[in-house]
Amino acid sequence: MDRRQILSLPLALATPAVAAATTLAQGASPLSVADFSVDGPLGSQGATIAAVGPDHFRVRLGAAPNQPGWPNKLNLRILRHARGHALRLDVEFPQGTDYAFNEYHQSFSYDGVHWHPVAWAQGYLASPRADTLTFPPFTGDQVWIGTQTPLSWDVDALALIDRWRAHPDVSVHVVGKSLQGRDLVRLEITAKDGPHPKARRWAHYFANQHPGEHNSQWRLVGLVDWLLSEAGADVRQRQVVHVVLMMSPDAPAHGWYRVNQQGVDMNRSYRPAGADQATQAHEAFLWQRDLERLMASDTPVTTIWAIHTWSGIVEPQIIPGPELRGARGDWTTFRTALARADRLGLIEAVTLAKVGQYGNTTWTDGPHAQFGITAVLCEGGAVLQTRQLNEASGAAIMQALGAHYAGTRLTP
Repeated sequence: MDRRQILSLPLALATPAVAAATTLAQGASPLSVADFSVDGPLGSQGATIAAVGPDHFRVRLGAAPNQPGWPNKLNLRILRHARGHALRLDVEFPQGTDYAFNEYHQSFSYDGVHWHPVAWAQGYLASPRADTLTFPPFTGDQVWIGTQTPLSWDVDALALIDRWRAHPDVSVHVVGKSLQGRDLVRLEITAKDGPHPKARRWAHYFANQHPGEHNSQWRLVGLVDWLLSEAGADVRQRQVVHVVLMMSPDAPAHGWYRVNQQGVDMNRSYRPAGADQATQAHEAFLWQRDLERLMASDTPVTTIWAIHTWSGIVEPQIIPGPELRGARGDWTTFRTALARADRLGLIEAVTLAKVGQYGNTTWTDGPHAQFGITAVLCEGGAVLQTRQLNEASGAAIMQALGAHYAGTRLTP
């Protein structure tokens, strides 16, 4: 059994074959369409629910704004009467298969905090337009169902940001408002005082572009928590770390996978010629303008990381900048540092990225084209089915950066 199979064991164990053995606990109230909601901090815009039979419902997903072939993610809540029911959901999105809704596992929770993975019956390769989820008999009356290990903005992200801002080495910057009025938040983490002037510190920038890729957001949570721990104290003295947990905070409440309210793929939204309000997506313009301000500061960004979820374990692909071509070592030296930090085998060996795809509009190619800095497309992580494993992968990345970028910048 290889490590991918080991990592997927919790999913297999959490998916019992209950379709033929659905039973209603004695005295339990029957489930009806009125017991379901697709609204809230984790929602699914445009989804409709219909009853098929006892404990059996059909969900038809809605489409992303201005993207009729892109399904919104399956996020819903059972408000009451769930206890004792072994639910079957037949989910469909017949009008398109550009991004299959069943590409990644789902999870369910009784409190919106602790999540249990559950597998699709077929998967997107076998049936990208329709698939089925079956759940074990529920032990609570309320149940949340979401994609990957879900992370809402309005509840989860804001609570995390409030916790982090209490640390003396954290500054919270609001760079603007989303189209629906939510704050666009960038964390800046570095020691407020210490022996190393800020202008001599290495700087790293991490951001999640696709708001429905929640596993990658938990990767960022683990990165921040490690950096703010005692183990990260020396790194905070020598480095500045910027973290954007979610570039499109409006999305989770609607189930949007890759887009903002305008329907723009947020990882095809960079403009290497410079930020331009007239031609860019609203949030993308604000974020790129903020990055340009950082690049013009006395602590310009050394590396930029685009944080995504894709199949498999975490997969970093690098475009080296000038600091990875000198006496400090090349990109393979960083690959070695990351392999040492990844004690759980959650991260693939670093590879070179393909340069110039999509007209340099991604948040990997674009910043490298504009500024020449090291850029990393950090994909993968879909096979990591718990919050804890995703957080551990982020901690390993931050630990490796702390080790590889030893000391401080050679020039002020």
